[in-house]
Amino acid sequence: MLLRRSPAAVSAVFALAAAVTWQQSARAQDAAKGAALLAEARKAIGGDEKLAAIKRLQVSGTFLRSTGPDQIIDGDFDVFIELPDKYRRNEITGFAGANVERTEVLNGTDVWDESSGGLTPGRGFGGGGFGGGGRGGDRGGGGGGGFRGGGLDRGGRNQPRNGGTSQADSGPADERVKEQQRRTRQAEVARLALVWLMTTDGPVAWVGTAQAPEGTADVLEVRSANGVPTRLFLEPTTHMPLMITWSGQPSRGGDIRRRGAAAPAPPAQGQATLELHMGDYKTVNGIKLPHLITRGPEGITQEELKIKSFKINPNLKADTFVQ
Repeated sequence: MLLRRSPAAVSAVFALAAAVTWQQSARAQDAAKGAALLAEARKAIGGDEKLAAIKRLQVSGTFLRSTGPDQIIDGDFDVFIELPDKYRRNEITGFAGANVERTEVLNGTDVWDESSGGLTPGRGFGGGGFGGGGRGGDRGGGGGGGFRGGGLDRGGRNQPRNGGTSQADSGPADERVKEQQRRTRQAEVARLALVWLMTTDGPVAWVGTAQAPEGTADVLEVRSANGVPTRLFLEPTTHMPLMITWSGQPSRGGDIRRRGAAAPAPPAQGQATLELHMGDYKTVNGIKLPHLITRGPEGITQEELKIKSFKINPNLKADTFVQ
């Protein structure tokens, strides 16, 4: 059954749009069927009542990421979300014998970054979400992954360190850059709500069935108010989520499964189909949540997240989203 396969195996099935045959409905999009299938997906991972009660998440784990053709880094991450519009990602990794720490935050319409270890604040690790890549981002958005913030504990509290920097240290940020970051992070929150909770604030439509030699999937198009158009692939029998795709600018990282392989050539006009695969589902407080996530453009795995823990509705510190 397709659901039992690893994200890499699912990637082999649905890697390239050109390799997928679409069976379209009589109408280009079917909103009624899309809503029904999304409801089935919510039921499959835990049900509306349990999912509706989730307002906050804290997710912790480790990451493996390619930042170049033969450059792979690893480290720890923490993500804090308070729906609908608060998000914080902390990362820490060892680099050149020292810890590099960084954070990125969305607090309503405010965005800010903080770092230590010599990285430039706000540079991010875009790729349209979950870090990874430095150049990638959503269509119409900019970079915006991020390392765990300089001088931050695992609860997200500010603890300035010598050598740490933040956006505030260099004067007012360029408003255009901040707007780009804001759009990118709003899209990231929308994706995370979809990936982890099957929740969206925008319309959903069934657009067809993806077919490949090793399996099929129902495909929904989700248009979140703060995100970019995203396609959600569901296992047709169990309705469990398999992957999401969206259009964005890929990073130049290589494939972590093939260390030493050349980085993918930039696609035409800087756009590509970005993929995020979910696997290793485990039940937490009655909710089935993916504990293995891989990400990259068009069949290339540039980042792998192994999630160690989900905390549902944790008591977050009052300053978690405040600089």
